[in-house]
Amino acid sequence: MDQERVIGLRALALAVTLTLVLYLGGAMFPIVGALVGMAAMAPGIYLRFESTDWWPVTAMVGAVVVLLFLVFRTSSPVAVYFFEFGLSNLVFDELLRRRRVGIDSLFAASAITTLLVVALLIAVAAAREISPMLLTEQFLKANVDAVVALYENAGVAPQQLQTLRQAAAGVAAWAGTVFPTLLFIAFFSIQSLGFGAALFFYRRRRGRLPELMDQAAPFSRLQLPAGLVWVLIVCLAGELLLSPSGILHMILLNGAGILLFAYLIQGLAIVQFAFEAFAVGRLQRFFVFFFFIAFQFLFVFPVLLGIFDIWFDFRKRIVRRQRALGR
Repeated sequence: MDQERVIGLRALALAVTLTLVLYLGGAMFPIVGALVGMAAMAPGIYLRFESTDWWPVTAMVGAVVVLLFLVFRTSSPVAVYFFEFGLSNLVFDELLRRRRVGIDSLFAASAITTLLVVALLIAVAAAREISPMLLTEQFLKANVDAVVALYENAGVAPQQLQTLRQAAAGVAAWAGTVFPTLLFIAFFSIQSLGFGAALFFYRRRRGRLPELMDQAAPFSRLQLPAGLVWVLIVCLAGELLLSPSGILHMILLNGAGILLFAYLIQGLAIVQFAFEAFAVGRLQRFFVFFFFIAFQFLFVFPVLLGIFDIWFDFRKRIVRRQRALGR
């Protein structure tokens, strides 16, 4: 066995181990552990940075699935891992393998993963002869039950577990309607965090960016296709004017929700472009984003920036302003 293959197998074993540690740690330790556990995709992405072969990430996901089943002897924790992290790892890895790197790849991976999960839910709902929304509610409750079981094994107080169950029941009933939007946002957040963590540790270890990043466009240059704004307008107009119900209501509502989130990200990219153009320091940037997080209604401004950018081209105006100040 050649040296490169040995190194690859060692990296695979380490990726499997770290994925298990992050996932189980995130499930067993509330709040802080859950935040750390969201990076459970990072070892798989790091593995892609280290290898050009097609199989390592697929082997990693398969190994984690098998080990989780051997540990818990039930399918619920395995399903939670696969649909939250494993499937995302496989989809995102395929895009990276095809040298699609950048914020557009995160959007594409999130959209593909969301479509796969929604298609599976629709197929299962049809087989059971129930509505997709009811099946989604049942799926969310099962997801919460799996997390509660892990918390119970970790020794969390019964009163806290009961509070979690009660809160989850109400959230599951509400989330059934907007599940695709929540799913898209969750996948985008998990994949972004995993990608950022893998990139950070790769850079710390190697002292450089991965070769995959050579042609990646910076986040501040994110530009959504111009035609999407008209899809958003149609979704919002249909939802407000037609007052639809059933499947049409779900399609229009989630179409608008996903696109508004996409334009939020584009608006933040424009804000980042302004920071770079005017050399805004890290401390000032921190306070700006702190106010966004502390006062969530302020997020409406980057959403509007992203939507109206098609007509006003804010980046071009920022460059003009920068040149004017330079004179």
